[in-house]
Amino acid sequence: MLWGGGNMKAKDLEERLLDSKKIYEQIEIPAELNERMRLALGEMSRETEQKDEKVEVIQTRRDEKRVSHMKRRWSWKKTTGLVAACAVFCFTAGLNISPTFATDMQANPVLGGISRVLTFRSYEISDGDKTITTEIPQVDGAEEGYSKDVNEQIQKIVADYEAKAAEDIEAYKEAFLATGGTEEEFEAKNIKVNVDYEVKCETEDTLSLVLTGYEDWNASTVVTEYYNINLKDNSEITLEDLLGPDYINIANESIKAQIDADSSGLYFDEEMGGFTTITPETNFYINEAGNPVIVFQKYEIAAGAAGMPEFEITR
Repeated sequence: MLWGGGNMKAKDLEERLLDSKKIYEQIEIPAELNERMRLALGEMSRETEQKDEKVEVIQTRRDEKRVSHMKRRWSWKKTTGLVAACAVFCFTAGLNISPTFATDMQANPVLGGISRVLTFRSYEISDGDKTITTEIPQVDGAEEGYSKDVNEQIQKIVADYEAKAAEDIEAYKEAFLATGGTEEEFEAKNIKVNVDYEVKCETEDTLSLVLTGYEDWNASTVVTEYYNINLKDNSEITLEDLLGPDYINIANESIKAQIDADSSGLYFDEEMGGFTTITPETNFYINEAGNPVIVFQKYEIAAGAAGMPEFEITR
């Protein structure tokens, strides 16, 4: 990036550098990325020198000399550190903003493998009655197969959930006003709708992702979707894949043993609608140990105080 014309004042340059440094310090960079960035920047620099972009490189070097001349009290160490900060900022922003950029990074032998999940869209919408905050994930490089299906499903689920939430809140508002409430009182409720995701496990071969949507005024509106992907052949990972043909009995025995060992008294017995068996459609994610974690909805097998019960099935 060129700093601009030769008439830039030293004070202006210092302010730009400080602004870049503040932006950089607000970004959370994974620890393992430091070494990758060092190697990557070195590799990218060598590649640039070998291509037809020599004019820009020469111009950049001239501008760097101009910076030194204009503000000598900025040491070379500080200047280099801030330039690197800008590079890290641009790299991180590129991962989150541009799927094309992220795809290129996957193909790069130095940077590839950082993450297969990107934030495809991130936005917040507020209209006085509610605030909708959304983070939409995307599995990178999914041009076909199960990963492509996952991306399409996620976008549809998010759109449908937000539309339904808007309808529910509008109906709630009408009922609130009809029973004596005021516009100001309803606005003061500051209703929030959130759609977010969490990567539970990501390895070279496996990706486990959970998408969650909820409205803070109504606990019954919680929606969770689980996606477990075999990255080697771009297919869905099932409980049978992880536990074998007898996966139902293996999971049932483990879950019942964990419930029996629980002393909270929150789990229903079978007569009250408690746990009996899993099915092929039972929700689960894969944890960092590579084990499936079976998840039940709130109130499904236990009292509300138990939340959404989870049971790790050790392989």
